[in-house]
Amino acid sequence: MPLRIDGSRGDWTAIEELWMAGELTDTEFEDHFIDDVIVADIGEGTDGWEFDGSSYSVELR
Repeated sequence: MPLRIDGSRGDWTAIEELWMAGELTDTEFEDHFIDDVIVADIGEGTDGWEFDGSSYSVELR
């Protein structure tokens, strides 16, 4: 079963503001994407995921 993160519950405001200002770095994007989008999608306290298989994929929609 895939882990699906569609981003629909996330807050993209900070990412969009940094993008429009030309200040969106990879680090800023990663920090805001994790905190503002992924956590909103799958919930707080989801740290420590383990995947037993040899490979996995994350599907963003």
